[in-house]
Amino acid sequence: MATEASIFAVGDVFIDRDEPQTAFQSSKAFLTAGDVLFGNCEGAFSDVWERAPSSGSPVVAPAANAEPLAEAGFTVVSLANNHSVDGGHGALLNTCGTLESLGIRPVGAGADIAQARRPVVVTRGDLRIAFVAYASVFPYGYEARAAVPGLAPLRAHTRFTPWELNEWQPGLLPRVTTELLAQDETALHDDLKAAREQADIVVASFHWGDFTRPYVLTDHERRVARLAVDAGADIVLGHHHHMLRGVEFYRNRPIFYGLGHYLFDLPRLRERLAKDGYLSATGPHDELALSRRFGEYRIQPREGYPLLPFHEDSRLTGIAVVRVGAGGVTAVGFRPAVINQDNDPIHALPGSPEWKNVVTYLERCCAEEGIATRFVTPEKGSGLPEDCVQILPGG
Repeated sequence: MATEASIFAVGDVFIDRDEPQTAFQSSKAFLTAGDVLFGNCEGAFSDVWERAPSSGSPVVAPAANAEPLAEAGFTVVSLANNHSVDGGHGALLNTCGTLESLGIRPVGAGADIAQARRPVVVTRGDLRIAFVAYASVFPYGYEARAAVPGLAPLRAHTRFTPWELNEWQPGLLPRVTTELLAQDETALHDDLKAAREQADIVVASFHWGDFTRPYVLTDHERRVARLAVDAGADIVLGHHHHMLRGVEFYRNRPIFYGLGHYLFDLPRLRERLAKDGYLSATGPHDELALSRRFGEYRIQPREGYPLLPFHEDSRLTGIAVVRVGAGGVTAVGFRPAVINQDNDPIHALPGSPEWKNVVTYLERCCAEEGIATRFVTPEKGSGLPEDCVQILPGG
């Protein structure tokens, strides 16, 4: 019986291309090398759907498009994100059913709030690994309720206050702080306690953060990550930013604040935005507002990348690798990859320019937020793949 296992985790995954079977062809060997594979399913797979009234630009693809996820070895995927209910309640439930029929366990959403909050437990050898997932960023109405399908929410109120308190400053950018909704914070504690009672290792996934800027972490992310660890999580995984974020250790538990994209198809963007009226400009004033909000990180068509209309930083990606045993986390690493023009992640050889670019970016993500983390060659006996960079606490 296994006493240790490797948990592999990636960021956003969603397949919406003319030939779905081409997805993960370049990375399948890397993904299937782990004992458990987790990702964030950034949309709905359903042949029948109706746009949710509060959705932005719906991310929905035919049910058959989910099949490559199973072929790539995904074990658990989060549906707690801002696109999982884009096709309505029926499409969300269809997505859950489709994933389950493929042997993939959805977490963070379901037919009601009890199911959305329920931990998913997988067993590898004699190790029990529990997953829970929550969304802090999502359209109104996507949250599950007592008898209403949806996602598991972790909401917060946002406060805007001036940086200087001794003078009036009309129109200046404010200080932004947040406060968790009490009922959601209580639910998080209860769920993690329940997960801990069922498993040796607990993984908590969160859809959070600011996708309009690189590197930055909100106070909500930092606070929630620590709350999760204090409540029983061994590993914290974040997503939503479309770009990588820093990695931190708290109480010797790893916090991957943002895993970016891994394989997230978003085709025909110009056509979609024109139809949906979402993040698109109808006049000069709208254009100016969008430019001020996003700058160069605006979601817009990118030459040579028809399926990935995001800033070039979003092409830096990889796989978080966490070795675990009955006593907790034993080693933490990251396998760098770069997304090519076919929107496929190509894993880089150690020491190659591509490999160095990803590692340097992760180092900058940590430095920009004052996180003391080291990225080193894997230590002997760590159990990490040789093409990983090992991540350790300390400056």
